[in-house]
Amino acid sequence: MRGFNTTPPETQKEKQPSPTRRISHLRSRRPNSRSIVGGLLVSAAALAAFLAVTGAGGTARQSIVIARRPLVVGERLDSSTLSTETIEKNTAQELRAFSSIDSLAGAVAIAPIGEGELVQRSAVLTGGPTEPTREFSFPVDRDRALNGDLRSGERVDVLATYGSGTDATTTVLARDADVIRVSDAKSGALGSSGKLIITLALASADQLLDAVHAAQVASITVVRSTLAGDTTGTRSSTTGPLARSSVAR
Repeated sequence: MRGFNTTPPETQKEKQPSPTRRISHLRSRRPNSRSIVGGLLVSAAALAAFLAVTGAGGTARQSIVIARRPLVVGERLDSSTLSTETIEKNTAQELRAFSSIDSLAGAVAIAPIGEGELVQRSAVLTGGPTEPTREFSFPVDRDRALNGDLRSGERVDVLATYGSGTDATTTVLARDADVIRVSDAKSGALGSSGKLIITLALASADQLLDAVHAAQVASITVVRSTLAGDTTGTRSSTTGPLARSSVAR
């Protein structure tokens, strides 16, 4: 007679070992203070470079010169009569505006300019002396003006000879006058007439009066004084035998 298996069913199965699960914990990396500061510095430098090139408004900008107050014809321009304003660079270039007050040193208004108006190139005379002067142009024979070897910005002495022969008198009209322009005098369709037209800046009204008179009745000689330094003569005129004896020395 077969015996009965009295072992409970749940104990008949062998217990299987449970698999071991390996769980890896990933640690998230947090930025340290050094990397944060470095990133901020890089961003700040990039922003500063961008603003320097484009300006705060997002476009390149440039200064232009405007009138600080109403200007009349003949008024000399300087920092007391001018100021600057910033506009888009492309617009400033289209207007051909002056970008600094220094570039207008010695300039004079030749047309009225309203307060706050742009100083246009057609409304000013530039490149002249910085001191108040009177400009005068006159013809002179090329051989009496260094054969034309004169340039703007040089200084000259101007002498006038009245009469001829032993009765001639030579007088100094101006010393160290600034040369504004030098050009050839034209004679119709034939071209140069052999004379030069010289424009000088004369310091006084008396010099201007003497120069205008001499241009009509005397023979004018122009002498370069750019390299003369402080050498000045003791006489302002000479005549007759005295002139011949001075040359003989």
